[in-house]
Amino acid sequence: MGSQRLKQHKNKFTKQKTALPHAIAGRSTLIRDEQTGFIHHPAGFPIECKRLWFGDPDKTAEPGQSDIGLIFDSEKYIKPGVTIEVTIPLRNDFEKFRGKVVLVRHNGDYYEIGIWLRRHSDASRARIVEQICHIESYLKDKKFREGPYVINRERAAEEWITKYASSVPSL
Repeated sequence: MGSQRLKQHKNKFTKQKTALPHAIAGRSTLIRDEQTGFIHHPAGFPIECKRLWFGDPDKTAEPGQSDIGLIFDSEKYIKPGVTIEVTIPLRNDFEKFRGKVVLVRHNGDYYEIGIWLRRHSDASRARIVEQICHIESYLKDKKFREGPYVINRERAAEEWITKYASSVPSL
């Protein structure tokens, strides 16, 4: 994907405001939902979702579903039982996951949407993607609190791993 096209696509994600900045300070370290065990997508980190209307066009789906789910914040209500595809921009690429909405929590001005991932292979990939998202959010928060010139990326990533990696659900 060309650099210009990538910038346009990233702007599309930030304009949709699916991930809300209100929770960056308060919930940035929340990784695993206590009720469901699903992985929380970090608030303030871009995510886009779209409904899949005519069944699941993915004929390569593995039988059964994974044991991992994903929770993200959305300004829009999404009906339980709907199949959706979420897209997360990550390091000059986009990661896509399909899942079924199994949880909707109304939290004032936004909804927490919980999806059960469709494939086991998506679950292992989602664990890695979400850890990267959390590390990036941690780094951004740390830069904001301590100043951009004080932060060492590798040290901050190691710090996050030491503090929070054990909270990520295992397969």
